Amino acid sequence: MDFNNYRRYLIITLILISVLLLARTVSGQQVGCVIQQIYTPDGENLLEEKMVCRDGNIGPTYWELFAEFYYGNADNIPEYCRKVKRKGQAFYIPKKICLDETGQWSYND
Repeated sequence: MDFNNYRRYLIITLILISVLLLARTVSGQQVGCVIQQIYTPDGENLLEEKMVCRDGNIGPTYWELFAEFYYGNADNIPEYCRKVKRKGQAFYIPKKICLDETGQWSYND
């Protein structure tokens, strides 16, 4: 790559970045969101994760988004399930837990 092509590429890139920054500033759409994690008082177990944005909007949880993506608009999709160990169960036999279309986990036998 010769110097003139390199310089042309650099100038076009700088112009594009400037236009994008200017457009973002003018539009005023600087909404930042964070994932808020809520733990038990002892700080050991995660109770909930939710997306909270600057504009006050509380978005869907990770599993709600995942369920929407996984189940989508297709037919005949198998359930999204996992095997988990449950305390209080004889010999800690793994139990099947499945995610439904709303993003909630439920135990299935």
